[in-house]
Amino acid sequence: MTASVTHAGTAPSTHPTAHNQENGMTPRTPLDHLREKLWLKMLPDIIEVPTGPGGSPVITKPVAQATVDDVAFAAEALFRQSVALHRKADALRQIHDLARRAGAVGAVNATAAAARMVDVAE
Repeated sequence: MTASVTHAGTAPSTHPTAHNQENGMTPRTPLDHLREKLWLKMLPDIIEVPTGPGGSPVITKPVAQATVDDVAFAAEALFRQSVALHRKADALRQIHDLARRAGAVGAVNATAAAARMVDVAE
């Protein structure tokens, strides 16, 4: 085991890449460090940063080079997409549930069955 090299009056380095460099291993990037220490395995290598109103156009940027604002704008865009996706999934679930309540199964047209169920409820 090698001792940490210190400069006069300084403590050993605590930078995430220091240990690997001292051991002759490939240095870890700050991104690798965050993924490991914060369990951020889903942290993407690349983000899409909206640059205009309404979220487009976007620029693609490595997350390791992203600014705080880049990350904020990319996260907000993903959040909005996830909300829209959740709403679509919920609408499909409602159609499915209505169709099943109408007795539809398998290859029966789901929207037709759901519409019949809505008409019965009126």
